[in-house]
Amino acid sequence: MNKALFLSLMVGGWLFAANSYQAPPPSPKAVDEQNFNITVGEVWNFISNYGSLGGDFNAGTYGYDWPGGGPHNYYLWGSYFTIGVKVGDNYYVTAHNYPNGEWEPATDPPTFVGPRNSAWDVITALDDYKTNPKNSPGRHTGIKVIIHTLAWPHEPYNDFIAHEFYITYDPNQCDIGSSPPAQLDSLFLGMWYDADVCGYDQSDPHIDDLVMFDGWTAGEWQDPDFLHQSPVDSVTVLPDSVIYEPDGVYDQYLIWGDEPDFEQIVDPDAAWDIPWRDTTIHGYLIPRGISYIFDGDNPAVPGDDRGEDMACAGFIGGAWLYAPPSPSDSIWVVNGDTVRIIRPWSHQWWNWESDPATDEDIYAYLAGRHPATQGYRYAPHPYDLGAAEFDYRFLSTVGPYTLRPGDTLKFVWVVGVGNGLNGSEDNFWGRGWVRGLRQTLEWALKAYYSGATESDPVHPSPPDRDKHWQIPVPPVAPGLRYTATGQGIALVWDDYAERTPDPIKGVVDVIGYRVYRATFAPSNWVMLADFSRDPNTGNFPHEFVDSTASPGFPYYYVVVAYDEDSLESPKSNYMKDAEGNPLALTMTTTPGSSLDQVKVVPNPYNGSAPWTATEIADKVEFINLPPQARIRIYTLSGDLVKEIIHSSPTGSESWNLLSRSGQKVVSGVYIYKVETPDGKYKIGKLMILK
Repeated sequence: MNKALFLSLMVGGWLFAANSYQAPPPSPKAVDEQNFNITVGEVWNFISNYGSLGGDFNAGTYGYDWPGGGPHNYYLWGSYFTIGVKVGDNYYVTAHNYPNGEWEPATDPPTFVGPRNSAWDVITALDDYKTNPKNSPGRHTGIKVIIHTLAWPHEPYNDFIAHEFYITYDPNQCDIGSSPPAQLDSLFLGMWYDADVCGYDQSDPHIDDLVMFDGWTAGEWQDPDFLHQSPVDSVTVLPDSVIYEPDGVYDQYLIWGDEPDFEQIVDPDAAWDIPWRDTTIHGYLIPRGISYIFDGDNPAVPGDDRGEDMACAGFIGGAWLYAPPSPSDSIWVVNGDTVRIIRPWSHQWWNWESDPATDEDIYAYLAGRHPATQGYRYAPHPYDLGAAEFDYRFLSTVGPYTLRPGDTLKFVWVVGVGNGLNGSEDNFWGRGWVRGLRQTLEWALKAYYSGATESDPVHPSPPDRDKHWQIPVPPVAPGLRYTATGQGIALVWDDYAERTPDPIKGVVDVIGYRVYRATFAPSNWVMLADFSRDPNTGNFPHEFVDSTASPGFPYYYVVVAYDEDSLESPKSNYMKDAEGNPLALTMTTTPGSSLDQVKVVPNPYNGSAPWTATEIADKVEFINLPPQARIRIYTLSGDLVKEIIHSSPTGSESWNLLSRSGQKVVSGVYIYKVETPDGKYKIGKLMILK
């Protein structure tokens, strides 16, 4: 049996069968800190087993790269899973923070990575037990957390990543005070995000951001002096568009039930009407509760550079899809129907110069009563507190809760990126109209309650009760290998997709394979071939040769399986290095028989396209070279830019467009000279456009 499938069955057998988790007995730590890349959708991120929910650009890891597969266009520098409790008059916070966190990888359950409830699931565990050397003695809370992360590759679910959290308390693993508390009180869970919008901007992308909240604000934002008030009604937000006209519904709310194909209501007869809408509709009014960060205008740059000419138009934000009952909720009875609206307890923000350094400081933010946010639980726009664009973090919290031994607190948190708040045309990356953050997270809510028969957003249920995430799941990606040959690029893939049942249907529904190729970066894929079963043998082909590949170009290949619903597996099985970064394959040539055959490809090199803005793509290839040659590149004025010694049985040699001093060369026309040891040479021209 395949190892990933075996682990899926083993983990699934206990993880989703019970309604709560019992803390396992302590065991020696045997798990290293690990990051697990999530690259199946339009947002690329990683999830860790030590409390980071993505980011850490300093380490070169993915942090909500958007669009996924192109340049390393990160939106998230770091994110930190944070829990705080109050015991007596003392505060205890366990958080992952840069550069050193306080959570430790746990041994149970074993880490699982692969398709399960989504196209790519990652299940990890962490704790703050007495055996945890990363937290100080006397401050171990005895808390354990299981994190189940889910992601999808297909529209309209590919712009967000969801996390389920299962939190337990073991007093035998707690060393707070003279004796462990019988229960943990005043517990807050906080999602701490340091977003930098965005990596495409090379001029301090973190320094010109703004932070905001989209949801119910307890009347705190009705100050007439505020530039950004809430609630307001200025637009009509639709799933696939926006109309810039009021519709009688506050912009900070979505309507659940107006799209019956996607939004099932448990008891339609008990649904309550929206009170301030001119035309009565039957549905639920749900505050979005989104904390988000976006690119503002850098005052140090002339003109208005908000969004960096659409290169950084994304808004990154998160919201709670499920949380247990807490004082921040609204609960009431309508026609005998009990309704509960989940709201975050607080939305807080601060900048990099005031990162909280003590447990008391962090807890004050978790509880929404930090002096820096001037008494606001839902901190207003920075402008309204006298601040300007800067490097911000947001903290979205839920609570307070009581956590008893044997109980499990369960939460669902989702983070996504949208083209602005309401959606707009993408004129930079060339994707047409792209959803905004409001639509992205509304689709996440629809995904969570898809398949539910006894719950919906106002009759909320935790992830292990009722059915959730019952959206169609594409087939798994087959294992793929490809190499350059004399006939072209030869691809071979396995039958893993044909042996793996659809997790929703319970049967294998693969009906074919498609081969795609991309140039310069693993995006903008072009289909090369489509294969179905051989009508005579009933088998699928598992080989293909791309005879159209040209020497010198960096190529990426994927083979996807597709099912009877026309859903394709993730385009994720291209070659990668040990850290999971994309690896290009370039066709080499055999030595040329004459210097006349030597040429440069591509020529001209056009680096102006956004998808070529990667180190991997910044190169040209000299092909048909003799086995021994000296290559010199000059400016038109005769200055030597680079010298390359070629000594190889192949006829190819690459230049990474760096000068002798290691600087990237500028646009222009360059002269190259290829000279053999016997004094023969060829001179040609190379044009570089950026």
